[in-house]
Amino acid sequence: MKNIWLLTKVQLGTALDFNIISKKAHVKKKSSAIYIALVIFSLFLAGVSFFYSYAIGTTLNMIGVIELLPEMLMAVTCIITLITTIYKVKGTLFGFKDYDIVMSLPVKTSEIVASRLVLLYIINIVFTLIIMIPNSIAYGILANASPVFYLISTILIFFIPLVPIIVATIIGTIIAVIAAKFKHSNMVNLIIMFAVLIGIFIFSSSINSEQKLGELSASITKMIDGIYPLAKMYRLAVCELDIISIIVFLVISILAFSLFSSIVGMKFKAINSIMSANFTKGNYKVGNLEQTSPLMALYRKEIKRYFSSSLYVMNTAVGIVMMTIGSIATLFMSPETLAQVLEAPGLDKYLSIAAPLFLSMCVAMTYVTACSISLEGKNLWIIKTSPVSVKTIFHSKIAVNLTITIPPIILDSIIIGLGLKLTLIEFLILLIMPIVYAFFAAILGLIINLKFPNLNWTTEVTVIKQSAASTIAMFSGMLAVGLPIVLLFVLSSINPTIIIGVITVVITLLTIVLYKYLIEKGSKALQSL
Repeated sequence: MKNIWLLTKVQLGTALDFNIISKKAHVKKKSSAIYIALVIFSLFLAGVSFFYSYAIGTTLNMIGVIELLPEMLMAVTCIITLITTIYKVKGTLFGFKDYDIVMSLPVKTSEIVASRLVLLYIINIVFTLIIMIPNSIAYGILANASPVFYLISTILIFFIPLVPIIVATIIGTIIAVIAAKFKHSNMVNLIIMFAVLIGIFIFSSSINSEQKLGELSASITKMIDGIYPLAKMYRLAVCELDIISIIVFLVISILAFSLFSSIVGMKFKAINSIMSANFTKGNYKVGNLEQTSPLMALYRKEIKRYFSSSLYVMNTAVGIVMMTIGSIATLFMSPETLAQVLEAPGLDKYLSIAAPLFLSMCVAMTYVTACSISLEGKNLWIIKTSPVSVKTIFHSKIAVNLTITIPPIILDSIIIGLGLKLTLIEFLILLIMPIVYAFFAAILGLIINLKFPNLNWTTEVTVIKQSAASTIAMFSGMLAVGLPIVLLFVLSSINPTIIIGVITVVITLLTIVLYKYLIEKGSKALQSL
């Protein structure tokens, strides 16, 4: 147990960047400020979760099915855990960078596996607590629950992620093993991963479109129970305080997790060997050497690096995929149907205004550059000492971000324009606004990564999903689009087209300022790393 804790502590320390022996005073202050900001933001999300749970619970209470609230949010939590864990498997549990070093340590393989699974659990339990604790409080208030309810629900919350982690790990492992047998394993892995996630999203959307919140009843309960029986046990355990359900829920969760850990421990080396295998061919031929510009050479390096990591693509391009799916939906659904699917009555009248904001939101959360400096890791000295200007280095990284965003923007704008039958002015706004946000997100992401680098990682998950830079970049993008949305509601008396036009101009000017700052200050920041 001691070895498991020590291994987990080291991995967690690397993820949170506090394993470095010595740091400068200003770096320590910056790290403390980041953690404080993350805590504040987590409390904000918990507050949002509470009001959301309370609003749903109020409706459920009115129709006499308030006991469905904990089950619904528990199911939502499990889906979130499932989706976010699938693509963490390769890089966290299997195929991690320091595999050889870790396996050479005087510890059992089962302890290494257990520490990796504990790390996955710690990552997921944070989001579980943010969702489920406010939900339990909301239910307790609405249902006048006894103190025993709070005790039982608090205990069971810590066991909710166990089974979803197992399912996600199995799915993620199968995908990675299948992909490893192909020549272009990363591309195959991405295709399968996106197919699975899109299937989950489509399935969830179909459920939401068929049922209304006010119509939730025994049929919905039966559906959730059929898909995930542990949800029913959780409801009976916390709402009815059923002793048998409490015991069964705990036993299934603990035994399943323990059994899975043992099985993975036995196959750990074999699975890692399969995932680390390289596809080679014996018909190599010497071709012609090509000469290109430094910018193009760096761009090719960056784009290859990007697509070589399925985790990198999954975390930064999922918004673009969802944007494209939403755009295609406009070809097959009427505005009224789209508003109904989104459960937003009256939205059909404002889709021409909502569309550019939707595309901008997806683009602003595509933070490729927010990880690009950190992913250089210990090899950062290579580009720092290369005979190319810092400006060229920055341009190559920005170009990758724009490659991922601008072509889909153009394609999706055309699709939406046809689907919603937009006017020329509406189409131009739909096209220009997201492109402006694409430049804004790419430049801002690079600045943030220069301010908050993490070059001491051992697994890509640390940089891509858990680093301060990626977190700040993602929420900065949300804020950059969220504020204009609020502005549209506040200034509802003004023509929304004018407001969006002004917002686009403001973001354009801000992007120019950020670019000048990057070029002037970025060189010193890069050399100081």
